[in-house]
Amino acid sequence: MSEQELTERLINGIITRLENEINEWSNNARLRAEAELLDGVKAVINKYSSALENIDKELNMEREYRLYDEMMKEKKEKLGILEGAYDEVVRRIRDRIKSMRGTNDYKRFLKNSILWAVSIIGSRELMIMVSKADESITRELISELGLNAVVNTTNEDILGAVVSSMDGSVRVDATLDSRLGLMEHQIKTLLARLASSG
Repeated sequence: MSEQELTERLINGIITRLENEINEWSNNARLRAEAELLDGVKAVINKYSSALENIDKELNMEREYRLYDEMMKEKKEKLGILEGAYDEVVRRIRDRIKSMRGTNDYKRFLKNSILWAVSIIGSRELMIMVSKADESITRELISELGLNAVVNTTNEDILGAVVSSMDGSVRVDATLDSRLGLMEHQIKTLLARLASSG
């Protein structure tokens, strides 16, 4: 082999080695770039998926808040309607009892109010306060029931009576308004039940 052929072989070997190194470096550089790009993509995905999760959570919270807010509005409206219905029922009962004044039905109502108070006080010696419009019928009832009672009147238009023991230690409000007040919860429950079934 000539010197020239040896030199060419040596140069070709160096070139081949350089090409191999360049190819290897290029492949490594490409793999590194791909790895870096993949890491970058993962970082972007993580960043935005976290943001998307937060947005989802916020949307869910907003949805729940709006749902709660709507439920509260609906509940408030229902309570308003229920209050209005209760006020209307009480007004109608008052008007009905008031329109009965001077009748036997009203006398029975007043008699039952006084008897209810007497059963609580446990004495037949009483002070009875009634509306001026009910003074004469109350005196009749005291006589009929055999009570020892003092009748006081008020300018207030009360339906029923406020009855006290003679010493004032026990006082029973046996007026229609007071008794309706005691039944308020029952009346509202009944109205709510009627509203939900109708």
